[in-house]
Amino acid sequence: MSVEPPTKEVSEADPEQYYGHTPSRLFEGARPIHVSEDGTRQYGLYCPNVDLTKCREFSAADVEEIKVKIQQARGVLTFPNQSPDLSPDDQLFFATLFGEAETHTAAKGMPGYPQVLEIIREKNAQIVFGEDWHSDHSFQPWPASFSFLRATGTMTPYGTNNTQFAQCIESWKDLSPTLKNICLNLKVSHSARKAYGTPDQGGHKKNSLVAMQGTSSNGGMKVRTDKPLLPDQYHPVVITIPETGEEALFVSTTFTNGIVGMTDDEGNAFIRYLQELMTKPEYQFEVAHEPHQVTMWDNRQLIHRGLVNDASSRRIIQRVSVSTGARPQAANPDLYQPGDELERQEHLDELNQQAP
Repeated sequence: MSVEPPTKEVSEADPEQYYGHTPSRLFEGARPIHVSEDGTRQYGLYCPNVDLTKCREFSAADVEEIKVKIQQARGVLTFPNQSPDLSPDDQLFFATLFGEAETHTAAKGMPGYPQVLEIIREKNAQIVFGEDWHSDHSFQPWPASFSFLRATGTMTPYGTNNTQFAQCIESWKDLSPTLKNICLNLKVSHSARKAYGTPDQGGHKKNSLVAMQGTSSNGGMKVRTDKPLLPDQYHPVVITIPETGEEALFVSTTFTNGIVGMTDDEGNAFIRYLQELMTKPEYQFEVAHEPHQVTMWDNRQLIHRGLVNDASSRRIIQRVSVSTGARPQAANPDLYQPGDELERQEHLDELNQQAP
């Protein structure tokens, strides 16, 4: 389904004309999460009347409406007021309405739920999983399209340790034509080794592997040892969001380790520069987590990181990520040549051979 964000007049005056059906009551009482001071930018949608324990009752029209809303909301929906009885089965079922649930290739999932990654921050932790800017699973041949984060009952006070997002469609729009032209012709290497590898594998010193190892003695996050880390994947620097046709920057310092055709120093400096532009204050917003809240976001148009401003107690959240089974679509249709596509397919075949 191709989605064009509707004008205010169309969406309010005749919603059926836009959705193709009479909208459900899922979004009654919804409000923006963040509105810029000048009122020109609205990011995210707070949706207080969605009961995800009833997600098995959602109609196809309900699911399509959620798909539309998350694009209108610039990539984030929050579902507060969830029942403490919301189970991993419920979370998984809801997530798989939007794609195939992924099993993390570097971290072990919950017992009985390999697709559910339990992210633990220990009290007084010095290195925290997910504290640097990234897009979930971008190091895979088919990166995560959507992620679904459930806050458990073990949380720090509301408003602490928020998730911070940066909107990559909006930052792309504001680039100069010259810089856009450069970016459209570049491919970037996304690396599982950088975030989950040991130093001799190219991992950086405060990466996700180190954060997971910091919880392992307490029965927390565990590193997978049954499969090797994935080979680096080459993705476009600028991708197209299939539902809307909008373009977005697709890089992060956490998972990218170079630009194809540049030296290491040149490529990494260029990635850092782009991320500085992508994370300017006007593109940022935060989501606070109350116990049992579920937050859904679109990894293709956002990068995010976990803020760390209260380490006084343990914090446990659970995340499911799904993929549509498609590799990122280059905004530049001429970026890939036949040989490049063959190389990408070989990476895909290698991943299939490694799949559990």
